[in-house]
Formats: sequence, structure tokens, C-alpha cells
Amino acid sequence: MRPSGSAILFVALMILAPALVAEEPGVRADFESGVSAFDEGDLSTARAHFERARDAGLNTPSLLYNLGVVYFRLGQYESAEAVFLELLGTRHAPLARYNLGLVMQEKGQDDAAHQWFEQAAGPDSPEKVRALALRQLDRTDPDRSGDTSGSGYLLAAGGYDDNIAGAPDDASSNQAGAFADLLAVGNLRIGSGDFGLHGIAYTRQYPGDTEFDNSFLSTGASWLKDVGAGELTSTLSLAGSWFGGDALEREVRLEAEYRPDQCLFASIWSGIECSASGSVSTIDGGSDFAAYDGEMLRLGVSAWKSLESWLFRGGYELEVNDRKDLASREEFFSVSPLRNLVSAEARYYASGRLSLGARGDIRHSRYRDDHRLVSGTDVVTRRRTDSRLRGVLLAEYRLTGPWLVLAEYSIVHNDSTIDRYDYNRREVMIGIERAF
Repeated sequence: MRPSGSAILFVALMILAPALVAEEPGVRADFESGVSAFDEGDLSTARAHFERARDAGLNTPSLLYNLGVVYFRLGQYESAEAVFLELLGTRHAPLARYNLGLVMQEKGQDDAAHQWFEQAAGPDSPEKVRALALRQLDRTDPDRSGDTSGSGYLLAAGGYDDNIAGAPDDASSNQAGAFADLLAVGNLRIGSGDFGLHGIAYTRQYPGDTEFDNSFLSTGASWLKDVGAGELTSTLSLAGSWFGGDALEREVRLEAEYRPDQCLFASIWSGIECSASGSVSTIDGGSDFAAYDGEMLRLGVSAWKSLESWLFRGGYELEVNDRKDLASREEFFSVSPLRNLVSAEARYYASGRLSLGARGDIRHSRYRDDHRLVSGTDVVTRRRTDSRLRGVLLAEYRLTGPWLVLAEYSIVHNDSTIDRYDYNRREVMIGIERAF
């Protein structure tokens, strides 16, 4: 059975990830010429350029992917198999397993293809690779049409927070203490993998300051569908959060995310993947947090690119809140911010086990109405505007099997037009994670 057009397209996407790291100009020129030839549909010329670059010493994952795709498209399946096998020891192993399944299909080795697709559908694979692998499994085994498959992970961590957050997290307590985190995430795919269920449970406990303990619980359903030249994921979720043992918020959210097969930025910088998302939420505050009743709208875009051992990611999010706000006879506090968030991340995969990274974001919040604050015998009116800077350093090390050790150090600085909301916060955390 030949793979579907969308499956072949997904493999071919890797041709758009050039690796401009060669020191020799001739090697770099060959790589770029190979990409251009592929874009023009001249596969034989693309193969010649890629093979010349490899013979000259360029043997990067990006080149191997591109060369493997060209071999696949030319029907040279033995060569494609050999190239994709070389990638199994890299961070691109999940996609390499999926590609090997397609190669085995074309060679008529259905049992081998089935095994590669099963591995590609495992919990360590990205969601898009898993969904495609599950579709291939359903096509080759009709009896699986009613099957379900699941994945998830557990995280246990501990750390120290030098300025514990209040409720919400843009207020500080000026208290420090140790904390313990527990996070569980589970996903269940039904049938072809287009429909799924998910659940998230999280809690942070402060042994010395239990009034700052917080928890979060979410469950929902999602639907993945091919729309135009891309994929649309629609999600309906229900969530609840608690602070200090009291109900903080209950949220109903409808969300959609679209991932095009080719990002608009690809014409400027090839190899970029991107997505656009939006959500609307209705929120009910707990009995002690009725001020947070209202609605929230979020719109966002993100883009990411792999470049050899590096992964770069950036994003923008707009958040609009329309909440009840908190009012008393003399004072008024707006909890309805308009927020703009810009984020960036860089991750370096030092080996098949160790990755190091840094991420940061800038968030600007302007609250809808002026605050009224009692200062001595006076009532002061002032619009609250915050600028928050956050930076995170992180490291992950994969142990044997599904076990992963991680460490993070973060620092936050919030500058507000109202002094009581100015704060600095530093946090260190070490944890262990297990995928299943």
C-alpha cells in the first residue's frame, strides 16, 4: 500500500531545513543548490548536490534528512533506508522511524513497516509524528479502527522560591520557602488518532507556607482534522484551580490551533514551522475570588526551526480579559488586563541524552480601569501598567529508558506603575520525569 499524499508531504518537509554550518563555501553552495533544485522538482540534480556536499564532509542530520527524502522520492528505497537508519541515534529519531515505515511500505515489507510505525507512535514522539504513525497503522490493519492508544508522563520535582507568588501569580508575598511539585499528563487517542482525550493534574505544595499551596486540574477532548494545506486541532476543555485550599477559578475553554504544512516565513528562511492558535474562555471565580468572574480571549502565533543540534522557537500572544473586578466602598482593583507577550527559546542538544537551553519572555499588561487606592486619608486613582521580564536556564538529561532528569533556574522582574506590584522573584527546581 502506498503512503498517503499527506504522509509523503510530511517527509518532504524536511527538505526545507538547510544546514548552513559548513566552513567550506563550496559545501554550503552545494547544500543550498540541492534545496533549490528540490523546490523546482529536479530531484536528480538535488541528489547530486546533496551527495557532493556529503562527500566533501558535511554529514549533518539536516543533510541526511534531505538526502533520504530525495532517495525516497526517486524510488531508491535501499539508499533511503540506509540514510534514515543513521538518524536513529539523534534527536530526530521519531521522524526517522516514521520515514523508515514509509520506506518499508514501498518495499512491500508490511511487517517491518508496521513495526516502525508502532515505534513512531510511541510516547517519546512528537504529537504530529504520533498522529501520522497511528493513521498508517490504521490503514495497514483495519482491525485497529476501534483501538485506543495512550501516552503521558509523570513529573516529581522540588525546589526553592525566594518570593512566593500570591493569587494570581503577578502578586508577590515577600516570603521564601521550599516547594514540592507533582505533575501528571495523559493523552488517549481513539481509532485513527483524529479524536483524543487528555487530562492534566498539577499541584505545588509549600510545607512551611501552606496558604500558598496551589493545584490545577484539567480534562478535555480534541479533534485533529486536515484543513487546506495543514492540520487543525480543536479542543474543548474544563479546568479548575485552587489556591490555599480554596477554589480559585473554574474555566470552560474552546481552543483551535492550525499548523500549515508550509509556513509563510519559509520563503524568507526555509525550514521554519509555525502555528496559529486562538481560544475563548468563560471563567467563574470561587466564593472568595468572585472578582475573577468573566471571559478571556487569547490569540497567538509561534514559529520554530531546527538547525543541526539547535532548536529555536519564538512566539507572540495577545490576551484580553473582561472580569468582574474587585470593588469596595472606597477602593477598586481591576483584574482585567490586556496583555502582550513575546517569547523566545533556544535549545542545544549536546548529545542524544543531554540538552541545554534558555528561554525568556516580555509581558506587558495594561489594566482596563483605574485603580482606586486608599493612601492615608486620601484616595489615589491610578491606571495599573506592568512590564514583566522572565528568564529561564534549563538542562535535561535522559537516563535509561523513559526516565529524564531536569533542572531549571528562573528569575522574574515585574515593574509596575503601582508600587505594591513591583517585585523580583528567583526559583530553582530539580526534578525527575517518566514517560509512558
